[in-house]
Amino acid sequence: MNRPLAGINVLSVRRLARAAKYALWSLNSHIGRTVSLDMPHRAVVVITYYDPARMNHIDPQVRNVLKCDFVEQVVISNHNPDIKIEEKVGIRNDRLVCLDQSSRRACGFRWRLIRSLGADYVISIDDDIFLFPQQLKTLFQSLIREPEVPHGFSGFVRLPDDSLQYVERTNMAVHYLCEIYAVTREHLKRYFEMERLLGDDDHTLPAAVERYGDFVLISQTGTRNPKIQNAGGIFRSDTFKTAGVALHKDVEWGAYVEKVARGVEAIQLADHVVRR
Repeated sequence: MNRPLAGINVLSVRRLARAAKYALWSLNSHIGRTVSLDMPHRAVVVITYYDPARMNHIDPQVRNVLKCDFVEQVVISNHNPDIKIEEKVGIRNDRLVCLDQSSRRACGFRWRLIRSLGADYVISIDDDIFLFPQQLKTLFQSLIREPEVPHGFSGFVRLPDDSLQYVERTNMAVHYLCEIYAVTREHLKRYFEMERLLGDDDHTLPAAVERYGDFVLISQTGTRNPKIQNAGGIFRSDTFKTAGVALHKDVEWGAYVEKVARGVEAIQLADHVVRR
């Protein structure tokens, strides 16, 4: 019996499939169609970088975002002062802004940057996420149709035992978004109100938010839990699970996230009692 697949390494097949998808995504950034939205609303997209391992994909990341004509501005913020981000970017476009922060910044700093932009609608994308323009359209449409809550493509559901279950590729409410966040000016306003309240209760909590827990706080800025949308599989950098690069692989991540989550729950409980 012929066994043509015998000896083929499954890992090798996956690598080939990944390489093919990356080639398609990169090609689309150059020759793909412009994606339009039949609405007057416009968004600002913010991508923040720190690790050099994730800066090799900036051009196709940005080009794919610029394929969306509903994106009025793309802001790249470099949080690693050892690197000049413009040296990594080969794109010149009136809608593209490149910023180098003067000191090292944690992931939560992005919301301070976003607040300074003064935009009505913002989509923040982690630097290891490779989106197609049509996916951005799906996300932004969801936000416009239901602006009461933040939206994304992936997130966590808190289980009865307080563990977090990761979910994606479905349409549902979650407790916390991760990786991609579509928010409004009102969500951002609530973010900083809640951060202040956290600091009033425990002066160490704002630092915990800034370091690892900003995704918990921004997720809980709506009138109810945030939602994720199914826009197909999310394509990621091959570093998304790499220890020392991916934040969720840090040994301290879980403890910081739990601390912020408990602080947010206390604020929400107090707010509920006051409103009653």
